Amino acid sequence: MLCADWPVSPIATRENTLRRTHGLFLGAGFLLLYGLCLAMVKPYSMAVSYPFQLAAAYAAVAACAWRAMKARSPVQLGWWLVSLSLLLWAAGLSVSAWEDLGQHATVDFAKLSDLIYFLFGVPLLVALSLPASGREEKLFAWLDGLQAAITACAIYVAMFSSLPFVHGSNKPISASLLAQAYNGENLLLASAATLRLLAEQTSGERRRLYGLLTGFLWCYAICAGWYNQTTIALQEQVGLYDLLVALPVTVLAVGALCVPLATSDGDYTVEKRTLSELIDGIVPVLYTFALLTLGVFVIRTHFYWGATALVVALAVFVIRSTVLHSRLLRSELALREAHDRLEEIALTDALTCVANRRSFDRKLQEEWSRSRRSHAPLSLLLIDIDFFKPLNDRLGHQAGDQCLVRVAAALQSTMLRNGDLLARYGGEEFAAILADTHRDGAEEVAARMQAAVRELKVAHATAIGEFVSVSIGISTCEEAEAEAFEWLVETADRALYLAKARGRNRVEHIPYQRVETR
Repeated sequence: MLCADWPVSPIATRENTLRRTHGLFLGAGFLLLYGLCLAMVKPYSMAVSYPFQLAAAYAAVAACAWRAMKARSPVQLGWWLVSLSLLLWAAGLSVSAWEDLGQHATVDFAKLSDLIYFLFGVPLLVALSLPASGREEKLFAWLDGLQAAITACAIYVAMFSSLPFVHGSNKPISASLLAQAYNGENLLLASAATLRLLAEQTSGERRRLYGLLTGFLWCYAICAGWYNQTTIALQEQVGLYDLLVALPVTVLAVGALCVPLATSDGDYTVEKRTLSELIDGIVPVLYTFALLTLGVFVIRTHFYWGATALVVALAVFVIRSTVLHSRLLRSELALREAHDRLEEIALTDALTCVANRRSFDRKLQEEWSRSRRSHAPLSLLLIDIDFFKPLNDRLGHQAGDQCLVRVAAALQSTMLRNGDLLARYGGEEFAAILADTHRDGAEEVAARMQAAVRELKVAHATAIGEFVSVSIGISTCEEAEAEAFEWLVETADRALYLAKARGRNRVEHIPYQRVETR
């Protein structure tokens, strides 16, 4: 079944078209102006390049923040995390500008800006690890925060071979090794975004979030890999290659502004594909897997930090799995209880609140099979309210319904054993199944039923009395054989017919016998 988006007004459509057109022109014009400046300024100067790169980065931050404020609540957290990630990247770019322009740093080793660049992937990985339902438990949010903190420290240790906020000599990794780490991080993020996009079953805002992220991250992975390899090979930052820095964030900024906001959760399919279900199961542990990988890498050179990362990752995995498993058990229990309630409703007569015909048929078949196995007697009572149709016609259906309810309650009160069943057989007829009961016991129950109905003193003047009464037909099978149990019903029905023919308000018994149905 499909659930369509809410219709979009013509005014909103025109606004989306204008924003898309303006955004595309601004993005293309910005990149063109940036390229012209790089080509015209000779010799190359980073002082010309950095303002354009910073403008693109902070524009992407603002665009994603705007999208987060406009999006519906389940997707807002994802957009805020993307905005935070870009803010980290922009901060890294700002520090890089200070290092290059103010400190004249080389590109041979990792620097502080490289650490901030690397940390930009942390909020993104958290965003890609959000549950498919869009609802994140507070406990999971704290666990993700703990993993993020451990990740930041482990990355610092891996890059500089020293502890953060501790005085000592740093031994930063080489630029070539740093480029490999960047490539690995970028490929991990792009692959994770692709998996989320493939698993997303809706056409709403969440799918647009993952679609824009996937395009951005693959573009970023290609551009960053190309740019890093070029700067390492040439040992400097040169010319038009700087466009590769601004291109991905410019594309994301334009996409966040130009792609229309979803007005609902979008179309969805009730049955998920196997791939989607598999990815939804993997997604919550994406970050844990990344932290485990980082811990394995760090533990070779810094045992305690690597071990800490491994222990935290495993602990988070165990806690998350335990919480999810307990939630699953609660859901299964709730479903079982709901199933039992629905089954009870399906097997109960809505008016009289006793068992209905379906429940009667099931119970009779079960007791017949049990009687055959144990060679125990089985009795069946069919009860009919005498002259009920004239009562219904004279006093109305509401009074007739009230009579049925009171009679059913009176009959039920005589059923003293848990294994016995009283059911509404149809109209004003009821049926009682008495397991392990001979003829004498069945007649005793029938007498109690007649007495209970008489005590109601429901006014109904007829030729046989002033109050409502019942006629009862009994059939008892002393030892069930292979014959069909329907013959027991037919015999009890004949007994009831005999009770009516002999004046009503009486009990008649016919032993179980093989009979031809009428």
